[in-house]
Amino acid sequence: MHLLATAQNYAQRIKDPRYVDVIELFIKEEQRHGGDLGRFLDLAQIPRLQRNWGDTLFRKIRYAIPTMEIWTTPVIMVETLALVYYKAIQNATNSPVLKQLCQQILRDEVKHIRFQYERLAVLHRNRPAWLRKLTYLMQHFLYYVPVILVWIGHHRALRAGGHSFKSYWRDAWVKMNFAWERMKPERYQW
Repeated sequence: MHLLATAQNYAQRIKDPRYVDVIELFIKEEQRHGGDLGRFLDLAQIPRLQRNWGDTLFRKIRYAIPTMEIWTTPVIMVETLALVYYKAIQNATNSPVLKQLCQQILRDEVKHIRFQYERLAVLHRNRPAWLRKLTYLMQHFLYYVPVILVWIGHHRALRAGGHSFKSYWRDAWVKMNFAWERMKPERYQW
């Protein structure tokens, strides 16, 4: 698995073997989300997607340059969008089971995002201020891509959950701006 190999290399470099354990837990939790949602779809007799262009794009980015920063950056972007998406699904459905699944995913994603922005703060802490600013500028530019692609691919679900494009756009950027603010190393005592 690419992520685990990247995490192992990173953990060796920073001399923190427990980091791999945390990444394994993260992977298991994400797999649980997928499994739970898959079982819900099966029980509701809703066909599962065989391929997802967003997931394919996300993997290609991560696999192109296997570093923790390149892995973590798209993850935090996607997970902030998951907060918007699963809240919309929770609002759109009448199913108590799906509402509960969305609530659990939302709780988990908040913890995942915190872990990711704290890790990015660690990765950026020894970077010169000008390079950090350039990094954040590039991240802001890159965030447009998943925000737009999620709307294109999921606008019907987002609308059903109460979002117009404008409210979706605003919520997506508010959540990511929160993460960007907290990934700044100067917020932490080292």
